[in-house]
Amino acid sequence: MMQSGFSLRRTQAVLVLTVSFASALVSLAQTRNKPAPPSGVEEVCSISFDQDSVRPARVENSALPCLKEAVKRLKERADRKLVLVGVKDPAKDHELADNGSMREEEDTTGLDVRLEDLSAYRAVNTKWYLVQYLNADPTRVLPTTDESYFAQTVTFYLVPASADFNHNFLGTTKTNEHPCTIKPCYPPDEETLTAQRRSHIAENAAGGPLPETRADQLELAAEQRRRAGSAKAAAKDAHNEPPLTPLPPRPTPEHPATASIIP
Repeated sequence: MMQSGFSLRRTQAVLVLTVSFASALVSLAQTRNKPAPPSGVEEVCSISFDQDSVRPARVENSALPCLKEAVKRLKERADRKLVLVGVKDPAKDHELADNGSMREEEDTTGLDVRLEDLSAYRAVNTKWYLVQYLNADPTRVLPTTDESYFAQTVTFYLVPASADFNHNFLGTTKTNEHPCTIKPCYPPDEETLTAQRRSHIAENAAGGPLPETRADQLELAAEQRRRAGSAKAAAKDAHNEPPLTPLPPRPTPEHPATASIIP
């Protein structure tokens, strides 16, 4: 029996929707995978940010081998620069509901990172560690971000030495680090991010990372107390603000305004 024209068109429509849905799933899966580096760019290694949900942009102790390898490779290759690509995963990076809502200044503690800034802070904090503790040349390390896929990582790439703030060979998003060390610098009126510092990662006899130390735990406790004190002071200031003066009643024909309410 032959299908009617309506039935045939309905079958074709279902097939088109099925193919479109399958294509969408493939596209979604692709956005969750890290893209392969372009020709002339070398991927060195990646570090993870999945153990500290309180400070989700803090460089973890487990990152030490990759950090040391990246700096070693950079120092061996005078014809290369290092691009750091910070990435976040909204499904795993659980931002507190009030993160950033009570402040107008930067978060220096790492305890109040807005989700929108997380990828950039991961890259900037990683660069700070490379420069501060492993003596990397700040003019040869470019912090960037990539929103095309999801992860809790910073990946290190060696790129040609001609890379600069506007062209990094990866097409990733440049980050306005403060202070500016990559030329040309961003316009002075643009917002910037300053690294959230951490202590030096302790090493064992073989040069590997040791677990979090008592000093690390005390550092976190001190930052949490400082943040709690700031929040308490802000709440007290808000409570002590004088009440707003109510507006006079709306004028009516029976009770016309006797004075202007406009200064």
